[in-house]
Amino acid sequence: MKNYFASFLLLLSAVAGLSSCRESSKLPEPKNESVPLIIPEVNATKSFFPFRRSQLSEQIRIDSLSSRPDYYTRPGFEFVVNPSQGYAELQTVEVYKSFRRGTTYGPRVKIADLTSFPATISLTSQQALKDLYTNAIPGTLAVLANPTVLTLNNRIVRNDAIVFTFEYVLKDGRRIVLTPVSTDNTLLASSLLNAPLAAIAVFR
Repeated sequence: MKNYFASFLLLLSAVAGLSSCRESSKLPEPKNESVPLIIPEVNATKSFFPFRRSQLSEQIRIDSLSSRPDYYTRPGFEFVVNPSQGYAELQTVEVYKSFRRGTTYGPRVKIADLTSFPATISLTSQQALKDLYTNAIPGTLAVLANPTVLTLNNRIVRNDAIVFTFEYVLKDGRRIVLTPVSTDNTLLASSLLNAPLAAIAVFR
């Protein structure tokens, strides 16, 4: 008799556990939210800054070189921003640039607030360097002492780069931070600092 009673208790316990599982399965699942993905589409004909042309375009014109005006045409870098999904929730895509030397980044600077897409970002080498400094990078000097004035003192070196990154502002006011920064506004390590998720203009 005891064996029957023990079996009955085990059966009752199993039924109660099954009922509990069924109740818990009715709980709502966490809501998945799509985040817009941006893979900037770099213009194949304006995909980098030729170093020598960038360097010479900063020089003051002199008569002896006036026959080579192409030397003074500032090269351009161009890419298209076009979010892939969650488009309807986006209010603004903020575009930032930062100077990179090796694996070290300078402070970032916002260059655009985009509200309609696809949107094209196009900058010359002078515009890309403007307002960017490498003071935060040990052992280097300012990129340009005065970026608004043509100068012989163009302190870039080969393989320096301008890295363009993005932040999202949604229509409900929320901000999606893709590239965290340190207290001095310097970019921290992130996969979003690399192509194809960032647009990278290399001086080469």
